[in-house]
Amino acid sequence: MPVAVTASVLATGLTACGTVQQLSAAQKVSKAFDKVRDGKSAGFTLSIDATPEQVAAFANSGEHKGGKGMIGAARGDGDMDEKTAKAISGLSVSVAISADKPLKDVGAFRDAAKADKNTDLTLDKSVRVSYVLADRSGTALLEYRQVDATGYLHADAKGLVKLVGEDPSVVDELRKGMPEQLKPVGDVLAGKWVSFDLQSLADQAKESDGKKAAAPSAAPTLDPELQNQLLNSIKDVIGRTVTYEDKGKKDGTEHLWVSAPARQLMDEMFKAVKPLSAKFPKQLGDFPDQAPSDVPDRRIGVDLYLKDGAFSSATFDLAQLADKVEPGVNFPVKLAFSQAAPNVQAPADAVKVTDEQLMDAVLGLATAGDDSDDEDPEDLPAAAPLTAAQLKELAALGIPEVRARVYNEAGLTFQDIKEIARTTAPAGA
Repeated sequence: MPVAVTASVLATGLTACGTVQQLSAAQKVSKAFDKVRDGKSAGFTLSIDATPEQVAAFANSGEHKGGKGMIGAARGDGDMDEKTAKAISGLSVSVAISADKPLKDVGAFRDAAKADKNTDLTLDKSVRVSYVLADRSGTALLEYRQVDATGYLHADAKGLVKLVGEDPSVVDELRKGMPEQLKPVGDVLAGKWVSFDLQSLADQAKESDGKKAAAPSAAPTLDPELQNQLLNSIKDVIGRTVTYEDKGKKDGTEHLWVSAPARQLMDEMFKAVKPLSAKFPKQLGDFPDQAPSDVPDRRIGVDLYLKDGAFSSATFDLAQLADKVEPGVNFPVKLAFSQAAPNVQAPADAVKVTDEQLMDAVLGLATAGDDSDDEDPEDLPAAAPLTAAQLKELAALGIPEVRARVYNEAGLTFQDIKEIARTTAPAGA
């Protein structure tokens, strides 16, 4: 979606000025992404389009040797081996969404003005979504679905472990002796689908709205006037720095090359946004004092492909972002789009996870590392163990014993937990 939004803004900015050829290409891009938002379904797949040989060459070239991040971590202190390169090549993340209304009126597609006015937490059951992380063979390693306001999660834990070069038997070891509050985690590790009621979670958030400890922080937003100023500033910079080149048509697919001088674009974008940053919400933090200095001082670009006037795919070579581009070294990633999204169905035999179990599992995972050998026990938060009478009192206030013990082990005192119970109780309780 960031690619779609960015390309749409690029097109809009260039439409205001430019040569006839660029204007025509920009209009094609703008109309192509309008079609995405006007449709009722969409499917996106972001994949590593590099071959195993390209992955290894990129990871083992110059500045990337011993680097951080996914590539650097995978290769360790020596050159990336063939097995690791093959595992990384072809990895993909697929997203499918469908609704009974145009996507521009749904969630992240919705216009900002409409989104700000939508305070209803009732989930739209007509919206179906799926996210899938898959390997080069298409095998799903991690999958999430949303159907009828219910969330479903499934993982191939052993497949994920193998992907990073570890022994899959570690998954079985993790499951052994897993505490009761982490049962949902154990089910996921066992390869079972688990489900949870998204509407119930939304209702809980709605009930706790306005209560001092439980009220969720509002997402930072910009006022409409500032949004327009920001958008116009960005459009102006893009219109002056980004160029569009029509590369022709092949087999009914149009090829466009969109490029810009990277450092100039970043510097001018910074200068345009900086004067407006004083009006940004404080939750966004301080705006940087200067533009990033590590942006390559060269022209970089993305290949866009349109089919029947609609966005089909985009390919970007990550090697363009390297400080030094070695000849023959490429790392292409691809974003493919289909307006006919796959039909998302609820999986059969999913293990239902209650709100209590989900909370206990989250808290259990959050405190699972408290016994780490890397930490000094004296540095860990300490709280007096809860007595039987205190556990009973907390249970009467709506905090089950398992959850109360997890809170306590995380360093919360009886009074702390009691305050949580009071601030999260439904109105009138």
